[in-house]
Amino acid sequence: MKYIFIAFYGWPDPPMNQDEKVYITDEHFECWNLRKFSVSEFIDDIKEKIPPINENVLRNYLTDGSNSDGISDEQYQKCLWGLLLPDPEDIYNDGYGEVLALLNLFSTKYMHPSFYVTQMGINKISEFKNLDVLPNDHQGYDHFKTSNFVYFYKAIIQEMKYFTWKRDNVLGWSKEDWRLYMASIFYNGLEEYERSKSSYTWQRESADMATLLETLFTAGDVQNEEIGYRLRKRIATLIQWKFNDIEKEIKILYKDRSEFVHGSYYKKIISEMNRNPDDNAFPPSPDFEKLYKTKEQLRFIFVAYLYLHKIMVSQSEPLFNNYENVQDMLENAIINTELRMKITETIKPIIELLPVA
Repeated sequence: MKYIFIAFYGWPDPPMNQDEKVYITDEHFECWNLRKFSVSEFIDDIKEKIPPINENVLRNYLTDGSNSDGISDEQYQKCLWGLLLPDPEDIYNDGYGEVLALLNLFSTKYMHPSFYVTQMGINKISEFKNLDVLPNDHQGYDHFKTSNFVYFYKAIIQEMKYFTWKRDNVLGWSKEDWRLYMASIFYNGLEEYERSKSSYTWQRESADMATLLETLFTAGDVQNEEIGYRLRKRIATLIQWKFNDIEKEIKILYKDRSEFVHGSYYKKIISEMNRNPDDNAFPPSPDFEKLYKTKEQLRFIFVAYLYLHKIMVSQSEPLFNNYENVQDMLENAIINTELRMKITETIKPIIELLPVA
């Protein structure tokens, strides 16, 4: 079994609520309490789990901080926990990008690793190595110590190939493969808004979320009429059993998207300022609750689409075999009750594994 280890921050917050040094969730799935290891102990133990590929990479473990590879004791002390997971063996090189994509889809928040370990040693994640204020990923580690996570990982890891660019993989891609690859780019791009939102341009997030939905549900459609209507109906066919008001929510999303795309949002600012001239809270704050709720719905929608794609490609469900792609299948399921029920039956088990904020 080939493994990858991904470590997360947790400094200077309280210790991890895990007495064991290593919590074994399932065979090949472990959660490590890094506060129980010194940096040298951690390196010795991780080498046992993930042996270095050769002696040349031994310098890529403990460093004084001057090297681009490896980790220093000071950097290690800012870490709290980590996951030892199967590294997909049919993915070229290491599967860090694929595994992180899966963690981001399972988690209610985007994850921000500190470093990861493969047969090439310890690889620091440069984005956060110099920050004084570190991400609080430790708040959600219990989600990954569950049988739900193990089942989710095994069920959908191969669909994570759409979250990385590897030329040997993409040469034979179909249009549907490219659709999923572009959707993954848009989903990853939403991470920007989780960190901060602008009072003047917050509706840009709505525009980006709408682009993701259009990529999945209408891009490449042979019809150009009533795109919004068909998009809402296809989404409802996929996920209305989970979100009863999803069509209404998508309408609201597109209203915000249109205000941003057509440049009319400033009119709302002027209107609110005139209506509340003594209000010091100006400019108006973004509707954080609405934006986060919509993003969470997109997480469930994207997982459902990816898993349905996997089942369709595997040809394990005869009722799906007559359709060229997921979009075509969803269009037919709008009026085909039997097909719609089978789609719900197929994706419901995977969707019910996901944590809810």
